[in-house]
Amino acid sequence: MDSFVARQPIFDRDLHTVAYELLFRSGMNNYFPNVPADYATSQMISDQFLGIPTFRFVGENISYINFPYQMIVQGMADILPRERVVIEILEDAVPDDALFEAVRYLFASGYTLALDDFAMDEAWDRFLPYITILKFDVKANSFEEINGFLKRHALQLKTKNLLAEKIETYDEFKQYKDQGFHLFQGYFYSKPEIIQSKRLPHKAAHLFQLMSEVNAPELDFDKIGRILEHDLSLTYKILKYAKNIVHRVSGISAVDNLTLKKIAIYLGRSELTRFVSLVCLANLSNKDTNELYHLSLSRAKFCEIIVARTHSTCCAQEAFLCGLFSLLDAMLEIPLEEIFEQITLPLSVRNALVHKQGTLYDLLSLVQSYERREWEAVQQQAKKLNIPGWEAVDAMGEALAWADATVS
Repeated sequence: MDSFVARQPIFDRDLHTVAYELLFRSGMNNYFPNVPADYATSQMISDQFLGIPTFRFVGENISYINFPYQMIVQGMADILPRERVVIEILEDAVPDDALFEAVRYLFASGYTLALDDFAMDEAWDRFLPYITILKFDVKANSFEEINGFLKRHALQLKTKNLLAEKIETYDEFKQYKDQGFHLFQGYFYSKPEIIQSKRLPHKAAHLFQLMSEVNAPELDFDKIGRILEHDLSLTYKILKYAKNIVHRVSGISAVDNLTLKKIAIYLGRSELTRFVSLVCLANLSNKDTNELYHLSLSRAKFCEIIVARTHSTCCAQEAFLCGLFSLLDAMLEIPLEEIFEQITLPLSVRNALVHKQGTLYDLLSLVQSYERREWEAVQQQAKKLNIPGWEAVDAMGEALAWADATVS
């Protein structure tokens, strides 16, 4: 049976990724209404901590794991490494004596506990000394309701970490940050509001000039060489990249004496495109967009893997580019239409990202649905693309591992 994993980043106040919430499913049906919560969590523990290496999905970050009432009172949570997880008590758990004793035991054993979708009910008051993180659903509760609760319990909550989940806009992020929240979860980081049109930053314009040349119908290696020569950082990086390629293919590293033009000729269009794309995105990344960069890389690799494995009529290189640039508007806060007026990209990539058309768009929709844990949509997209469920699962795991290795 296939095991499906989705991870959603959890950010600190500086928008650094500090953890991932993991949700596992045993198939592609949406939310599995006929599968008990304890079964889903047991499957997750088996796959994530006893099977697939944890770093494949979360790297060095902490994992937030949902635990239903029954599994906590039965003592199932303490089989996990306490330094690697946060135990989330689900919102439908009954705050009775059995749960209270189990929570006290886990706290005494060194585990970090969180109350998921905290209901702000007095029945949970006695639990609070043993809870480190309170997760507030900002869609289920208004800002005024949450603010009122925090004021009434200010002394009791002084040492707690407050997490705002289902944040969808930067305005919401700022509002709860100003209120004193420490952690944030949601897809606000991939949908920044574009208030006004901006020019491409200088370094981006320079890199995109190189991107346009690499994607031109006829490669002008003289021009590509001149662009590289005027940027010391690019010169160093392409030399290093070329060394790795040569060594991988022939076991030698004799590129030091080649001109930049000859290096470009040796690499050819495919490798040049990959090099320029990765360097371009990395140079646009900053502390506020690191997660976007990582997400772009995993999308790119996922799309490339799926196209290669399923023998699609799409070009694997174009699939990679489609995933890689799918969040470029969020990183630069410039509409994609304006960005693509300044650079040259394959028509299939432009159609997918701007016009939301074609097979590449369907592939991108699949990976987006996977990220958002919209399992019914995942099932529909996979069926449309004629992709087996296990293929999507394996590709996502490989893509995440590749993205982790690339940014490290």
